[in-house]
Amino acid sequence: MNLHTVKWFTKFFTSLIERNKKLNEIRQLKKTMSWQEYRPIVDKEIKDWLRPLIDMAGVDFVVTGQDKIPVDEPVIFTPNHAGAFDIPAIVLTAPISPFFMAKKELSQIPVLKAWLDAVDCVSVDRANKQSAHSSLQQAIAAVKEGRSLVIFPEGTRSKTGELGEFRGGAMKIAMETGAKVVPVLIEGTRARLEETGNVTSGTVYVTYLDPIETKSLTKEDFFRMPAQIRALLLNERAKMSQKSKTDIVE
Repeated sequence: MNLHTVKWFTKFFTSLIERNKKLNEIRQLKKTMSWQEYRPIVDKEIKDWLRPLIDMAGVDFVVTGQDKIPVDEPVIFTPNHAGAFDIPAIVLTAPISPFFMAKKELSQIPVLKAWLDAVDCVSVDRANKQSAHSSLQQAIAAVKEGRSLVIFPEGTRSKTGELGEFRGGAMKIAMETGAKVVPVLIEGTRARLEETGNVTSGTVYVTYLDPIETKSLTKEDFFRMPAQIRALLLNERAKMSQKSKTDIVE
């Protein structure tokens, strides 16, 4: 781990601690306000915290497709997952503010747990079927309330950068809520950290694909959707790769 990476992670954790006062204020707001009232305050705080960290890392986001996303209804974002910078990529580029479903291990980090609660993150314990079902129901209830959701269908970060098998959790939520599904291709985050173990400057490409209408789909349609969404992302990745090769030639 190089010095820049040590400094970055030090800044990451110390900046979280420094915002404890604001965190306590947010906790109080959540006791008396609806999510529509407190969420803009939370979003501003999170983005004000993230942007300097992203700048320090030297990461730039190139975003396309934001205009395709409806902002007057909840949607379910289904991005691929290859790196830790995937979450900031969505938080800082999505035109609407979503909550996340995340593995329970993140909530076991003391300095992170309180902040995950503040942003209404739903913790998922995949090893416990009863707990996982409860988390799914919690997410369904939130989407029915009008909240947009981010769920990584692969369930965990890819160790190679290749897209893993897509699971059906997001489709179950879409089936229960009728929310549109928005596939998202995120390219470049693995190279920003996981590939070398060091925080590395560079570009991350975030592509929002066309929302998929789900209200008229059958149960069989939903069973097929994980593989279909994975195929859409692979196709988008292939188009980006071909465009990159064409740009180099030109």
